[in-house]
Amino acid sequence: MTLLPTRTTASLLVCAAASLLMTQPSRAVDTPQQITSIDQVQFQQANAQAQMEELQNRMFRLAEATRQAEPDDAAKLLMAVRAAREQLILEQMRSNLGLLNNKDYSHAADEQAQIIAKLEELKKLLTSGVSDLQMLLEKLRAIDQANKKLDAATAEEKRQKAASEKLAAASPSEKKPLDNLKHDQEQNRKATDNIAQAVKNIGGAAKEAGDKLGSASGSMSKAEGALGSGKPSFAMTEQKDAVDAMVEARKKLDEERNKVLADVEKLVRKQVVMNLTEMLERQKSVRAGTEAAVKVLASSQGTGPRETLLKLRQLGVAETAIVRIADQTVDLIEQTQFSVALPPAIRRVQQKIATIAATLDDSRADSRLVQSEIQVEKDLQDLLDTFKELAASKVTPGNCNCKGDKNKLEAELKVVRLMQTRVNDDTQTADKDRPQVASDLPANVNPMLREKILATRDGQTDVKTVLDKIHQQLFGPDPQEQPK
Repeated sequence: MTLLPTRTTASLLVCAAASLLMTQPSRAVDTPQQITSIDQVQFQQANAQAQMEELQNRMFRLAEATRQAEPDDAAKLLMAVRAAREQLILEQMRSNLGLLNNKDYSHAADEQAQIIAKLEELKKLLTSGVSDLQMLLEKLRAIDQANKKLDAATAEEKRQKAASEKLAAASPSEKKPLDNLKHDQEQNRKATDNIAQAVKNIGGAAKEAGDKLGSASGSMSKAEGALGSGKPSFAMTEQKDAVDAMVEARKKLDEERNKVLADVEKLVRKQVVMNLTEMLERQKSVRAGTEAAVKVLASSQGTGPRETLLKLRQLGVAETAIVRIADQTVDLIEQTQFSVALPPAIRRVQQKIATIAATLDDSRADSRLVQSEIQVEKDLQDLLDTFKELAASKVTPGNCNCKGDKNKLEAELKVVRLMQTRVNDDTQTADKDRPQVASDLPANVNPMLREKILATRDGQTDVKTVLDKIHQQLFGPDPQEQPK
């Protein structure tokens, strides 16, 4: 059995669920006396909910069945299942049915529009190709989630081992404490089994981690039996074996994570360069539109035609799209830990872009706004040029003599220098605008100036934070800052 036909079936089910929701509730209830129409809408919503639930279950089963033969397609199906659950599509469908039952048709129509949009996104995920970078990032997220759960389960197993050791030393005569420990051990075993099942779907060294967790689960099961027999000393030995196996599983997961990160870093540079280039091109386009609008407004003494004001608002929408691209870029860099300096540097530019977008949304434009847009273009160009110098290898403690790490460090410091230069420029601008007084700023200082000064302060804080992180990467945490 191949995945393509079944995946097409899954896509068709999504389409079917979406089409069932296409019924416009407002049209169906313009005349409330048409009970049959209302009943039909309620039935369609319940039917869509049932099909969506079946779709999620079927996608999960297909992913499990094809995990070995078609790992990429199986991963795509799991991504779709996870996306559907994270967006709470089923829960929103149930809520919508409640709105229909309560005859709250206006809110029900709004909810249905949201559900349809989510189903369309799910359909795109199932029917379109998923890039290598997206697949690797999904794999990275799965490993991080597994590591988090595994750390919690390991800590719990260590706690239970200590409790068994304490009971073994005290030779307790009461059975109740052992019953409690047996119950706790059973719960932790089930949690470990769930983690083992999840990591086996990841592949690579993570599969070996799953085998280690299976061994840990076996030791936990023996510990349960020992506790049930009133033998905490035997349970303690098995719990130690379980902890050792869990630690080994964590190492295997870290091994797979490092491998995935290495593959990701090869693709991150290309993606971020594309994002920054797109941001720059969009910003130049917005700036050209702003300049044209400013000329029209200047020729009409600031009361431009309606078309010009509408054009400014459209430019605001385009500028807001640049803000979203910046968000995606920062998320990508932070998730892959590719750079510590670029995210705050991009955020500083993003703040300026957001301010420009807000101004355009208000249909306002002048020469100062154009200068702000030109400055953003320069910032983006500088970031783009600097990013191209970043090496693919990471800065590792005590190993910065290697050419790759040295290049990476130099590029990071160039970004820091760029950030500090911008802070210095903002400081000089704020200094020119501030009241010429020797004392601190008065409480009634111009709000815009105060906001500018605070933003400059935050920029300087970002520079210090980035330098601290680079220092820690190279030399480790400062001993003086370690908790005593």
